[in-house]
Amino acid sequence: MKEIIIRKAIASDFQAVLEMSQGIYDGHDYFPCVFHDWLKNPNRTIFIALCGDKPIGLRAIHVVDDGKTFISQGLRIHPKFRRLGLSPRLIEAIHDYIRCNYPSICRERFSTKSDNIERLAIQKKYGDTGLFERDILAYYAAKDTLNAQTLDEVAKSFAVTVKPCSRNFLHDYILNDPVANMFPGRTIIIDWEPFEALRSNIDCILERDDCVFSDRDSSDCSGAQLPKSFAHGRLSPRVKHIHWVASIYTEDPVLFQVHVVQQLRSAFHQIQGDFIFSTFHKQSHSKWGKKLLEEKFGLKSVEFFHNFGLMLFERKFTK
Repeated sequence: MKEIIIRKAIASDFQAVLEMSQGIYDGHDYFPCVFHDWLKNPNRTIFIALCGDKPIGLRAIHVVDDGKTFISQGLRIHPKFRRLGLSPRLIEAIHDYIRCNYPSICRERFSTKSDNIERLAIQKKYGDTGLFERDILAYYAAKDTLNAQTLDEVAKSFAVTVKPCSRNFLHDYILNDPVANMFPGRTIIIDWEPFEALRSNIDCILERDDCVFSDRDSSDCSGAQLPKSFAHGRLSPRVKHIHWVASIYTEDPVLFQVHVVQQLRSAFHQIQGDFIFSTFHKQSHSKWGKKLLEEKFGLKSVEFFHNFGLMLFERKFTK
């Protein structure tokens, strides 16, 4: 094999990215859909491995948490170059880059599917710390079966409601003690990415058209009532599908269901055609979500997402 060179990605690498991503996640792969946006983000860097002039591998990082964490994501190796030790080469090059450019970083984080045997073997090999796991529910939402009237009627059937959260509300309450402890490990999962509950991460947590809700009225500034729930939802295009990805945090199963309905309503009104609706949540809430989505709305689950959840790992980064 020719000498391997690793460099930052450029826009003209996109065709190679498509080739490396072909067949990944059964059409649910996100990477080709975010590639160009990530190139423009100063907190993200995509690395490309070249054999001669042919791109054969890639990996991305996202620097977050006041510059003390980098999220590793998007590992792709061309099928013809797998099992040749390319992944460790990419990891080594990225770590060298981090040491030279981000002196404050002290940890690496990464999320993966709980059935990703190869990825989990890497975590075991390096002795990574498993922080927590979230269940996933994913359902096909077809516009010819889902309608606004049913969504509104189901929402009204609950005795409690949730309200939209403003950026100021998130800044003042959600990311403060003791509310931040609502999130496992004080970490918020947004579309598979982990963010510590810090004000510096609000721009990462909130993007245009995101839908964020809490049971607390954000117009009430007295501070007498602390939120008991929080949910974030975002449009997340994939190669063959449009996804709406929601993260729901609450101990209350009723509030969980209210948030599911509100996120489904938000997705229905924001997306023009059919989509896949998914939620991250604590394991004990899955039975309530299934019952709600299947019995009240008649949705069918997405087979690809059966039998796995999201797992979050952390590794201490040494200089």
